Amino acid sequence: MRFSISRRSWWPVAALLAVFAKSTFAEGPTVTLGGAGWMGYGSIVTSMDTADGNDVTGKPLISSGAQVLLQAKINDNMDIEAGVGAGGGHLIAGKVKTQGGYAPFGVGPYVAQANFMYNFWKEEGSGFFLRGGLFTFDYAKENQNLGLYLLRGPVYPGFLLSGFETKHVLPVANTLGLHIHYQGGAFQNDLLFQVESEFPPYYDISPAYIATYQPGPAFRLTAGANFYHLIPVDPTLTTDTTRMRWVVKGGPGPEDDDTVQLSARAIKLMVNTAIDLKAIFGGIESLGPEDLKLYGEVALLGLENTPAYKELYGPYSQRMPMMAGFNLPAFKFLDRLALEVEYYGAPFRDDLSLFNHTAGNTVSTIPRDPDSSVTKDNIKWSLYGAKVLHEHIKLSLQVASDHYRPGIFTGYGDNNPPVSDAVLTRPQDWYWMGKIAYFF
Repeated sequence: MRFSISRRSWWPVAALLAVFAKSTFAEGPTVTLGGAGWMGYGSIVTSMDTADGNDVTGKPLISSGAQVLLQAKINDNMDIEAGVGAGGGHLIAGKVKTQGGYAPFGVGPYVAQANFMYNFWKEEGSGFFLRGGLFTFDYAKENQNLGLYLLRGPVYPGFLLSGFETKHVLPVANTLGLHIHYQGGAFQNDLLFQVESEFPPYYDISPAYIATYQPGPAFRLTAGANFYHLIPVDPTLTTDTTRMRWVVKGGPGPEDDDTVQLSARAIKLMVNTAIDLKAIFGGIESLGPEDLKLYGEVALLGLENTPAYKELYGPYSQRMPMMAGFNLPAFKFLDRLALEVEYYGAPFRDDLSLFNHTAGNTVSTIPRDPDSSVTKDNIKWSLYGAKVLHEHIKLSLQVASDHYRPGIFTGYGDNNPPVSDAVLTRPQDWYWMGKIAYFF
């Protein structure tokens, strides 16, 4: 059937569009321009990870970047954000003699924001909005490095992500999809439909629900569930019948074995809490607003508990990352001084290279060298400090032994993308990074 609009019938449509445009843009949009630029420097002080002959101890790190952001307030209900940025730096060449110790300088563009927000209503202590596109979402703003397990990182295997001022803790788009938010008094509800863009299989949709209870400034409790890869774009990739199979030994002969079909589909559960001790004991004039905040998070990565899943990913106790953080008193000399520690007993190497798309690698949920004796990387720690000067300059510094993945350059070619394993395998392996940023 062919549909067309005659010259006589087009005017009612135009009239409706004109009425909509007049009501929407009656006073014209208010556009705000923002941006930032930064320079970072640091060093991997010590690392015992020498896999494949790599040696990154003592490697200095340098980075820089800039971004611009446009924020348009269309009317009382509609807001739009759009922005782009680019970051540059050198990947480390783990073999000392390769490329002089570094890869050539590279620049990577990114989308800083690209979203709309429609407020159905917004009042003090309550509100209801719909947001879509590429946007920032952070359910625990106290966390500066570790934690945030519900929405970052895959499940099978359960790799954790962290590092110095990653996109998950900065005002940079980290979520692609839709966000429905409702707040009524002390209760807050967030429903997300995330489109997977970081780990394969790409573009699967993962619904996640997060509930927050905050009766006052002293206490917040957050809990959530993430139905990871629940809605696949291509089910043959999410549950690959050839690349995601594991044989469980059941006896001495092959007839006793059980071949199990695996899947990237999983369920994450999370509980996060924060307590502001200043609000409990009364305000202390010499302390800053972030001082004396105690916070923590625990998660369960994957509910499947059959023998195959236990063998590959460990029992529940080894799939439960947990962290705790405390904002040390900085007495307004710093805006924040956060000490964080983490325990995670995953029985496999912290190496994301199994997700690399290359001619010599098959993407799979099976971890590299599963081994229940891998325990030296179970404990992580981080100390982060930051200060904003004159409302436009931010100084930040972090020393940590976390899941930092510098990207180790191994050479050119389809089979040699940057190695993405975490290089800090013991609590005494650590790095430091600092950054100066100007924003407006």
